[in-house]
Amino acid sequence: MPQAGLEGQLNELRDLTRTAGGEVVGFDIQRRPEIDPALYVGRGKVDELRELHLGGEYDLLICNEDLSPRQQRNLERELKTRVVDRTELILDIFAQQARTREGRLQVETAQLHHLLPRLIGAWDYHRQGGGIGTRGGPGEQQIEVERRRIRRRLKDLEKEIADVHRQRQQQRAGRHRSELQTVAIVGYTNAGKSTLLNGLTNAGVRAENRLFATLDPTTRRLRLPSGRELLLTDTVGFIQKLPTDVVAAFRATLEEVTYADVVLQVLDLGDPAAEQQAATVEQVLGQLEAADKPRVVALNKVDLLGPASRRRAIQAIRDRYPAAVPISARARTGESDLLAALDQVSRQDVVEVHLLVPYGREQVLNDLRQVGGLERTEYVAAGTKAWGWVPRRALHRFEGYSVQPPA
Repeated sequence: MPQAGLEGQLNELRDLTRTAGGEVVGFDIQRRPEIDPALYVGRGKVDELRELHLGGEYDLLICNEDLSPRQQRNLERELKTRVVDRTELILDIFAQQARTREGRLQVETAQLHHLLPRLIGAWDYHRQGGGIGTRGGPGEQQIEVERRRIRRRLKDLEKEIADVHRQRQQQRAGRHRSELQTVAIVGYTNAGKSTLLNGLTNAGVRAENRLFATLDPTTRRLRLPSGRELLLTDTVGFIQKLPTDVVAAFRATLEEVTYADVVLQVLDLGDPAAEQQAATVEQVLGQLEAADKPRVVALNKVDLLGPASRRRAIQAIRDRYPAAVPISARARTGESDLLAALDQVSRQDVVEVHLLVPYGREQVLNDLRQVGGLERTEYVAAGTKAWGWVPRRALHRFEGYSVQPPA
């Protein structure tokens, strides 16, 4: 791995650890031609780490990669301390941040799926409670009894999450019946998605300068300068190597991206790893089958850069996203350009209409402004001629007033 990419991963691991409530006292890197199947790292590195632990240098080891249950057990046995891998660390943060019933169900499901094959190793260290990687874990029982309990709990959770999935489908169906186009805000964790949602819609959702501050999607109406309205939905942040347990458990939430008409991607331009983060978002969007959707890219946090570094950073990102819009969600700059870009991109699935609205039926014009757009009007003896555009799904509402547009 290139040195810059490695430094970015270590910085991210430091931020994840601090978000989980840990204090980072040091890093250690080992370059090997292949992974040790029993210990992940080499025997010599394990001896070094054991000496550091015996010397009181640390009381928790976090690995930036996912460990197999066997590797985790062996490392804990050799080092005489708890060992947490990347997935377990992220799940611990999710457990802290989950506020709603839906979020807690999804986090607990992901935790139990991750814990089930690790119960033997967990017996020695996780049973003591407290600390990173232990929140929400099961109590101290015999391992076989514990396995059966976890499997029963997973079945109950799957039923409850299936109910959540059905509720989300009903909510999406209701939004579809409103015939407003939907926009899903996506991006790397802590890129400023919730701050942007608050600025554009006064949503009032929690927005903090920390990783995974938002787990639960929030949908609000967004009025464009043309008067047309969209539905804007915040989503859970992405991260490199997003754990498969998280993707599976948060399926109902992530489907908000799959079913959206437009994707609004927020990119933290002030982060040195912005290009790598953009690549991660592209990868996750591909997994969600949303990479080809109409998209607007917002380059956030431009206010944190000086003029020269801002120009360089924007130019570098525009090699990937030529139409990207520089903004500051915190300072609320660039909003008009962003709304104009959303207005333009969301018109890709709209149809031009030419209406003749009789006097007394002017509500049709208000409907046109809301679900589509009103370009211009002309008063005639029979009523009002109107030119505009509407999403294809809403075209049926105007069939009785539609006339053939002039050639």
